[in-house]
Amino acid sequence: MGHMLKNTKFRSGSYALGIPVGSTTIGPSNPVVGQTRWNTTTNRLEYHTGSAWYAVAHEGNVSVVKDSFTGDNTNSVFGPMSYTYTAGQEAQVIAVVNNVIQNPGVGFEFMGNTSIKFTSAPTTSAAIYVLHNFASTTAA
Repeated sequence: MGHMLKNTKFRSGSYALGIPVGSTTIGPSNPVVGQTRWNTTTNRLEYHTGSAWYAVAHEGNVSVVKDSFTGDNTNSVFGPMSYTYTAGQEAQVIAVVNNVIQNPGVGFEFMGNTSIKFTSAPTTSAAIYVLHNFASTTAA
């Protein structure tokens, strides 16, 4: 039977809080929301959402990738981009047209490939930038 902590002050200095440690194949048989552990296979801290384990992002810098396109007042679809996205993943990127950030899912959408589709065709010579990799947990 486990013990619960309540109103406990942890010691400072050269102490640490221990958490469960194990490989990807060894873990709780029935994990629940909020469980946290150190995965020795991935060398990452991870938490359970009730349906899957997710890694907590490493400290460090994430490598942001920029794709550039130019509007022509006719086309609203641009690509190929550096990454593939499906509908509903619009919040994972920042899309900018002529220095104006576009509203994800309103100003643009993804079509399940490496193309981005804007609600309306960007004007002729409009500078279009799509910034990727914000959802990465891999430090550069």
